[in-house]
Amino acid sequence: MSQQFESMMEGLSELLEYAKGDKTKGRSRVVEAKNINVKPLKQYSKEELKNIRLKSNLTQKTFADCFGVSQKTVESWERGDNAPSGASIRLFQLMEKNNNMLEEYEILTQGKYRNVSR
Repeated sequence: MSQQFESMMEGLSELLEYAKGDKTKGRSRVVEAKNINVKPLKQYSKEELKNIRLKSNLTQKTFADCFGVSQKTVESWERGDNAPSGASIRLFQLMEKNNNMLEEYEILTQGKYRNVSR
């Protein structure tokens, strides 16, 4: 057998032994975690959500495209029928601080959806 094959087999054998509990096999690296605090997710009102979109001068369609959701979802958020969660809320938090964020990170380029529908 080739030297490469032998090396691969040796590595796989060590991996199996490590997985079975033999921590002397394989390589591991310990990373020390720092004390990090994550800001809680904000709960936005329907008015706040709409205002964030309007300050960015976006239509509901474009806003939905930027967030990876349907226009119906954005409409539902703005009517208060449904609320965004998780990553969407984090994006809202960022957009509150910088309403040009979508352009700066090239998520949005000047184009056909820039007219605002209120």
